[in-house]
Amino acid sequence: MGKTNFNGQKLVKKLKQGDSLAVECWFDNFKSDLMKIALAKTPTAKDADDLVQETFINALKNIHSFNENSSLKTWMISILRHEIADFYRKKYAKKAIQTIPLGDHLLKYQVQDSSLVADKVKCVLGKMLNKRKNLLLLKYVDGYSIKEIAKKLGRSFKSVEAELYRARESFKKSFKELEE
Repeated sequence: MGKTNFNGQKLVKKLKQGDSLAVECWFDNFKSDLMKIALAKTPTAKDADDLVQETFINALKNIHSFNENSSLKTWMISILRHEIADFYRKKYAKKAIQTIPLGDHLLKYQVQDSSLVADKVKCVLGKMLNKRKNLLLLKYVDGYSIKEIAKKLGRSFKSVEAELYRARESFKKSFKELEE
């Protein structure tokens, strides 16, 4: 399929009609330009290829909303930029989650956006008993050891350790319920 089979407006019209030849032409016309951009912005060729594929899929899903105020190529590049931004948001959201209380547990769930996960964590902590929430905050936010927490609270190491275990289990259960 050559690049000259459809002009811009005709290509868009045919894409909106679901013409398979137009889809092939569209892919042939834009893939290399999108790959150059994606390769420059991502760590691996596989990531770049995945993002370009997602760009085509999302563009095709939304082709009916393309109003031709810009060129098709400009519109596609805009979609690719959003895909790249989402790629990094998801990548760094996972890293950020590992630094918050019970991050390993949270990584079992689909990570969409670090701010969304942070909101869920705040919600779960807000519903917890104050003594359990405070233990989690002392341990995972303030970075105190169990021994330091026990001394600070005037309690035995074993009692703090047991209560911290119950606090973690309570957090996990509440977070899971919030996800469902």
